[in-house]
This record gives sequence, C-alpha cells and structure tokens, in this order.
Amino acid sequence: MSKKASLNKKSLSRNALFFLFTFPAVVLYVLFIVYPMLSGIYYSLTDWNGIAKSYDFVGVQNYAAVFSDKTDRAVIGRTFLYTLLLVIICTSLSVFLAILLNRKMRGRSFFRSVYFFPAVLSSVTIGLIFNQIYSNLLPELGKAMGVEVLSKSLLGNSSTAMWAILFINVWQGTAMPTVLALSGLQTISGDIIESARMDGANDWQTLKKITLPLLLPTISIIVILNARSGLMVFDYIKATTDGGPGFATTSIAYMIYKHAFTDMKFAYSSAESTLCFLLITIIAIIQIRVTREKE
Repeated sequence: MSKKASLNKKSLSRNALFFLFTFPAVVLYVLFIVYPMLSGIYYSLTDWNGIAKSYDFVGVQNYAAVFSDKTDRAVIGRTFLYTLLLVIICTSLSVFLAILLNRKMRGRSFFRSVYFFPAVLSSVTIGLIFNQIYSNLLPELGKAMGVEVLSKSLLGNSSTAMWAILFINVWQGTAMPTVLALSGLQTISGDIIESARMDGANDWQTLKKITLPLLLPTISIIVILNARSGLMVFDYIKATTDGGPGFATTSIAYMIYKHAFTDMKFAYSSAESTLCFLLITIIAIIQIRVTREKE
C-alpha cells in the first residue's frame, strides 16, 4: 500500500470517528429542530385544528388569511416597531456600557457582575416582579408625588402598556449583549489604540475610526439577537398583561400561541410561525451582508 493511500485511509477513519461523536447531536437536532419545523410548514398548508385525526389541504389559504386579517396586521406592525426600538436601545446601551466597563477603574469586576445579574433570572420571574412594581409600587409613588401618569398601573393603559414591557425587555436584554460587546472590545489590540493616541487622535476619533469599526462583527451579532428577541417576545407579555388591555400588547409570538392553544387554529398558527421564521431569516441575512460590506 502506498504512503498516499495509507494517509487517505487514516484520514477517512478519523473523519468516521469524528462523525460518530457528532451523530447523537445531529439526531437530536433533526428530531427537535428540523422535523418540527418541516412538519409545521406541512400543517400550515392544511386546516388541521391540532386534535382531529383528519384534515384537508387548503394550500396557501392560511398565509393569505394572515395578511388579510386587520388584527394580525396591527399586531405585526406593533411587533416590528417594538423590535426596532429594542434593537436601537439595547445595542446602543450594550456598546456604551461595554466601553465603560472595559476601562480601568476601581470595582470594575463588581460593576460587571451587577450589569450581568438580570441575565441569570428567568424572563417569567422578571415579568412577575415588574408586574408587582407596575401594579403596586409605581402607583403609590405616583400618587405621593402627584404624577398622574404613574398614579395608575402602566400595564392597564393601552397607550403605555407596550412601553412598560419594552422597559422590562431592555432591562434584562442589555445584559448579554454587554458581555458580547465587552468580549469584542478585549479582542482589539491595545497597540492600535496607542498608535492612534500617539498620532493625536482624541477619544471620540478613536471610538469612531477604530473601536466601532473593529467591533462591527460583534455589533452585528447583537443586532440579530435583539431582533430575534423583539420579534419573539412572549414571556414578559404572558407574565404581565396576557396580551391586554385589548390587543395593545399582543405580539407575533403571543398571537401564534393564542391561535394555537386557545382558538385551536393550529394550521393557522403554523402559517404565522413560518412567516415569522422567514422574517427573522431575511433580517439576519440583510444584517450580515450589510455588516460585511462595511467591514
């Protein structure tokens, strides 16, 4: 056997061994991710209610119904606005906090722990805590200070409920992106910053011309994560307003849940889920391409 053939055989054996190590993960991924996604797309083309043994194919009728329903369109528009605000606020705050926490200062480890603390709590727990704050604490403070807006629960007003939920999401959602931005900052060589300082660049010029451009790949990941979080917001709504008052805080994810498990429109909710998946995918692709062009 030639030396080349021996090396090829050894390489093939090694690849087969690596595949055996990854095989359990691949099976689990197919069972719990790929199969449910494909079956959801399949059922979205039917009129199945989630229980009945028989169903009929209706084609793209469910998809057409999503776009023709006024309530669904309003929910989609509200969720997009919510997502846009969440992306802007969380991304800006996380980069700003990361820059501050990356500087040498006394108690830096303590402040890093404090800012990361919201990430270790579950979304439902935080929603329940803020539900009590909005329902009991803030109204009492509002009455004591004579502030009419705070005298009643922000969650009970259709014009302020979504803003109150957005604040909860920002409070918790800034923690993990801050860690990502901080890790991105620490990959930037100090020699580059020092060279810029020696050439006369001030803090703003260094931030604009060096730090932010080199941090752009990390910012791209943060934007995608925040966009996904905004489009799929559910826990905070379920724990605080249950979609009310009226439909004021109903999001795409909550609408999908309600149609599937309350209204028993499983096929219809599957169509909504598929459209939501496509939206997130399109946003991620656009964001990645824009980021690569800027890089």
